[in-house]
Amino acid sequence: MNSESSSAEVQGAAALERGLVLLDQILEGGPTASLAQIADRIPMPISTAQRLVAVFVRQGLLCRVGPGRYAGGVRMAQWNSHCDWHESLAEAARPLVTALARAVGATVHCGVLEAGMVTYLVKAHGGGQPVLTSEQSQLEAYCSGIGKALLAHQSAELQEAYLAAGPFVALTDRTTTDPDQLRRLFEQILAQGYAVDDAELQPGLYCLAVPVWAAGERVVAAVSISMRSDAPVSLTLLDPLKDCARRLGRRIGAGGA
Repeated sequence: MNSESSSAEVQGAAALERGLVLLDQILEGGPTASLAQIADRIPMPISTAQRLVAVFVRQGLLCRVGPGRYAGGVRMAQWNSHCDWHESLAEAARPLVTALARAVGATVHCGVLEAGMVTYLVKAHGGGQPVLTSEQSQLEAYCSGIGKALLAHQSAELQEAYLAAGPFVALTDRTTTDPDQLRRLFEQILAQGYAVDDAELQPGLYCLAVPVWAAGERVVAAVSISMRSDAPVSLTLLDPLKDCARRLGRRIGAGGA
């Protein structure tokens, strides 16, 4: 392959990536956000954005819903019907979660936030006392490691909506239930990059959790190490846990964090 062909391929890949960033921002902004606003935010020349959008409309990925405003098109809806995101995430996570569980000799989970609850997509037991969870089961988010890791990375609006939906029940004598304390806890988790469950969900159950970053610099899941013990999970396990999260992020299209 000559240098001209290689340069053209690089430029083509860069143009494709910029187009996909624009498509993502349009879908996230919804029909209330104008193309000019979205292009300015990326940033991207409005003329470039208009050319790319014209292609997306022709391909059925977007439809025009008003002057300078667009929403997902019929092809996008068809794609969505063929893609179970949680199933794809679970398949990507399973070998990594299993390998980590064996390496640390504990239980490892991968979970997501759904309607204010944690849904466990993958569970692997690598040793120690069994943890009474199961795949597809749901637990409260405010008192679980994965839940707190995910809540801390939600927007301020979503956090406030979640906190307003209380009151929160103390499941053990260590459970944090006060909304103001939970707000401060979310700030702490953002600063330190991990969340813990110090026997807040069940007596004697401890957990260490970190977020999984996906494309567009968004947290879409979290992974955790859980064990039944008389002390919190050692922070020496934070590095292999973060490595698992980074590797999973790369599998599902992470920008990296």
